[in-house]
Amino acid sequence: MAETQNKITERIERMDKGSIFFPSDFVDISSTDAIRQTLSRLVKRGVIRRIAQGIYCIPRKNEMLGLEIMPTSDEIARRVAERDMVKIVPTGDMALNQTGLSTQLPVNTVYLTNGARKQIALSNGNKIIFRESNELRIFEFTSHLMMLIVAAMRTIGESLISESQIEILKTLLANVSEQEYNHDIKLAPVWVRRKLETQ
Repeated sequence: MAETQNKITERIERMDKGSIFFPSDFVDISSTDAIRQTLSRLVKRGVIRRIAQGIYCIPRKNEMLGLEIMPTSDEIARRVAERDMVKIVPTGDMALNQTGLSTQLPVNTVYLTNGARKQIALSNGNKIIFRESNELRIFEFTSHLMMLIVAAMRTIGESLISESQIEILKTLLANVSEQEYNHDIKLAPVWVRRKLETQ
């Protein structure tokens, strides 16, 4: 057990601050039970933090304020998606927040996924919800930013989106390459294309 703990600790120490990881990241070192026991010990020692069942992190620190900065729900969701080899698309307030259309962050973040439906209860009381979607086109975007822009517009809706909101989103398009835009705009609903391409 001591050897297992040393190897896991050494690997964690090589990770960057803010890293999110899972017991499965250490399966080459020891058995599942031994890994979980070691991670539990490291949590008790304050070396790592448990942010949900089976999900851990090395918190970043704000040295000036002496505070720990935990990963955001979006960082956790994207890391889980990476582990599960699935794609996710933020919806609702998360999409609006990430495009600058809202300053609100939802308590529970909801993502569409081409993987399995699941719900992750975070240690801070919030939840991450993955909902299955058969609309495969939304997972084919080459630009993450373009995907966010379209998701935000769909969240608001064709009849409710304002000209000022559209202008904000158009300014973001400057960060999308021409090649990515030409590919991704074809995946957007017709009304989204029309509003983004109107001068």
